Amino acid sequence: MTRTSHAITPACPIECLKPVLSARAYNPLTQACGASFDRPDTVADVITLLRTRQLDQIWGLGPRRIGEIEVALVFVGLIRDHGSPFSDNL
Repeated sequence: MTRTSHAITPACPIECLKPVLSARAYNPLTQACGASFDRPDTVADVITLLRTRQLDQIWGLGPRRIGEIEVALVFVGLIRDHGSPFSDNL
């Protein structure tokens, strides 16, 4: 993973995650093909989908890619292990 030039916050658009995710995780996440929900627009949306265990509805996101998304969110300081947010305001 690479560092970003700014702090990633829950309010950031999903595009802020591109530097910290592989294309195999980022591209399906931004398209949300096959999911029963709309494409996530913000990082907070991604956190919510992770916490509610809905990311596996997205075609192309299996356990490995979902784990990568979780690790990236831990890496940028937005969640603790297993989707628990650092802030309860999400």
